[in-house]
Amino acid sequence: MAEVKRSLRALENALKNNIPATVLITSADQGEGKSLFTATLAAAAAQSGKYRVAALDLNWYRPALHAYYGIEQSHSLGEILNAEIGDLLRPSGRHALDILTAPYDFADSASQSDLVGRIPDRLIGQARKAYDLILIDSAAVFPTNRMMMDPVMLSGLVDGTLMVILTAATPKQQVRKAHKLLETAGAHLLGVIGNQGQAAAK
Repeated sequence: MAEVKRSLRALENALKNNIPATVLITSADQGEGKSLFTATLAAAAAQSGKYRVAALDLNWYRPALHAYYGIEQSHSLGEILNAEIGDLLRPSGRHALDILTAPYDFADSASQSDLVGRIPDRLIGQARKAYDLILIDSAAVFPTNRMMMDPVMLSGLVDGTLMVILTAATPKQQVRKAHKLLETAGAHLLGVIGNQGQAAAK
């Protein structure tokens, strides 16, 4: 937890108290622990008492955020397409922290992928009106596939992007390639978080 608190302080410094703030959390590759990091960082930010926090799971191809809070994926893609974010967010059980889970039927709704691209901008915009800090768990940059919500695209919708890297495991070339893609897309890269763990979340 001490490491997460240090990460929170570093994030606050990088954001320079520009609140509300939206922060995308991604990684170069799968399995680097970004979902666990997002969950613990959101909890630490809420526990600090300084922020109303929302954690949004936009990693719909491999959702994991709900599991860290013991919350079921209770919304369908159709509901998320049409509802206001205030009707979708659920209390985490922790003070001042609400969670948007991924839709439970996304894998069966690939035919609606043209509609999916319209969702993030709306959800993020609505969250900014109600919360001080919005943390977004996204897919890894690699490998790409047609069903994932592209983190490179998402990085253009937020105030800043953090990359979680599994220390001594992720090839440096892969990290540099992901960093370059995000940078070329105009992402505001706030920093790289080194995850020391050997078994990482999605």
